[in-house]
Amino acid sequence: MASKSPAFQFYAAEYLADENVVVMTLEEEGAYIRALSYCWREGSIPADNETLARLLKGASNQTLTVVRKRFNQCSTNADRLVHSRLEAERKKQAGWREKSSIAGKRSGNVRRNKKLQTEPTFNQPSTNLHDLVEPNANSSSSSSSSNKNKYKYKAPQAAFDLPSWIPKDAWDGFLEMRRKKRVPSTGRALEGIVRNLDKLRGLGFQSGEVLDQSTVCGWTGVFPIKNLTGAASKIAQPGINHAEELRRAKLSEQQRAEEDAAMVKHHEEWLRLSPEERIARQNADLSQT
Repeated sequence: MASKSPAFQFYAAEYLADENVVVMTLEEEGAYIRALSYCWREGSIPADNETLARLLKGASNQTLTVVRKRFNQCSTNADRLVHSRLEAERKKQAGWREKSSIAGKRSGNVRRNKKLQTEPTFNQPSTNLHDLVEPNANSSSSSSSSNKNKYKYKAPQAAFDLPSWIPKDAWDGFLEMRRKKRVPSTGRALEGIVRNLDKLRGLGFQSGEVLDQSTVCGWTGVFPIKNLTGAASKIAQPGINHAEELRRAKLSEQQRAEEDAAMVKHHEEWLRLSPEERIARQNADLSQT
């Protein structure tokens, strides 16, 4: 029977030290190597001298005699010759393939079971914190064929219910932007964002528009809609430049929340000013620049 493997292990030192090989002529050795190759590929070689001579490119009777001594008659077919060392190598390779197959299946089952036990499901949309996961920043690029979009499981946190007055699509887009910027969406942070949204809602700002503005601008907090001018525009455009974003990134979560609250309070004060007071405030700001 032909071998499933295209090659067999050739031990050069052992081959050259074999006394049977050492006493061969170059013609006999070349014929022997050719016979080994055919025997490995086909599983056996013909025992008939005429057919074997053609297979070995017209080898002489002396060469055929030397080569045949290195082979044995096949136990299942008297017209074929086999090589004992090649048969041992064939069994060794078959055993190794079977062992590797069993180990591979066992390893695959372990990985599948581990994945089912550790990875959360994403079939149903949810606003609970334990369903919010962070991309695994430590995943290796060398395993990109199957691990490009792996997620790291996060321990369940306290449930967070999204208020009905906040549009879910705008909220999800805002959280996705925060994840890409690697800003943690902890329970405390999300509660602070909702409180600020509620304050802005009281000032007449639509929560969906506020969230979309932050998503588009890459802001990790929420701020009044950027549609004012003069002094008010300075209140409504926090963090709009890169340097300001870098500065805010260095702040703690509590410090950012305090800054956001101060900005909202400043804006509330601006809205309470009369038109004359706003013009005076704008002129004062211009005189300082």
